[in-house]
Amino acid sequence: MTLIKKFFVTFTAILILFVASVGAAPKPSTPNTPPRLLIAEITNYSVNDLKPEVADNFYSVLADVLKEDFNVESRRLIANIGGEPISNVEIFPAIHMNAIVHGPFYRYETSSVALKNYADSILGKQRGKSATTKKNDGKAYRLSTSLVSDVKQIGAIYGVDYLLFCNIRDIDAWRRIGGAYGANPTTKSLDDKKIQVDIDYYLVEVKTGKVFAGQISDKKTKLTKKILTQRYGAKYTVNNMLNYLLTEQALKIEKNILDKAFKALAA
Repeated sequence: MTLIKKFFVTFTAILILFVASVGAAPKPSTPNTPPRLLIAEITNYSVNDLKPEVADNFYSVLADVLKEDFNVESRRLIANIGGEPISNVEIFPAIHMNAIVHGPFYRYETSSVALKNYADSILGKQRGKSATTKKNDGKAYRLSTSLVSDVKQIGAIYGVDYLLFCNIRDIDAWRRIGGAYGANPTTKSLDDKKIQVDIDYYLVEVKTGKVFAGQISDKKTKLTKKILTQRYGAKYTVNNMLNYLLTEQALKIEKNILDKAFKALAA
């Protein structure tokens, strides 16, 4: 083979590989790359009503934090799944609620109507009400068998190893003053309020359908107000408070996943 022919063959092979890599779907991580993770749903399945802005804000904050240690995929970047727009796909809430109901943090009496109805549908009404005594032993558990194939399909479409779900159960002070983006009440609104945050997260391993449930909370009202005053001044706003709290919880979730979730899922 002449030198010119060798060059042509080599160049053609490289070109084919390049085109294939550009058109290919994202691949799951290897031992040499960070885990690929999809933030699948952030919402509130408790009786405490929180406006959608909170979930939207936390979505952005959490994605930025997790990018330090993960390849983070976003549902918002994918146009469709199975031909249906993402906004119309009900599989993500179903997986999230299934993880909650089978996990250690499910409490019927403090659940939203949607979560109660889901629990009743898969457990039966009586069992749905009584499924509140699971011990939080830090061990992984499994989704319902009927959802495992869906999880694997989602993993293949997005090219991810894990799905992350967050249930923002409460942000006490923000809820009590009816906080909303655009409104900008100051510290006076917080004088007699506790600053308390409760978030549960569920990390689902795509290849097995196993789930790790983690619980993040912040109840240090005095310390939080002190930090806010130091950072923003005496007239910090409620939105300053919310952004600070969400960032702190995102950092805790990242650490909890690295320290506990991966170990439990690998056991």
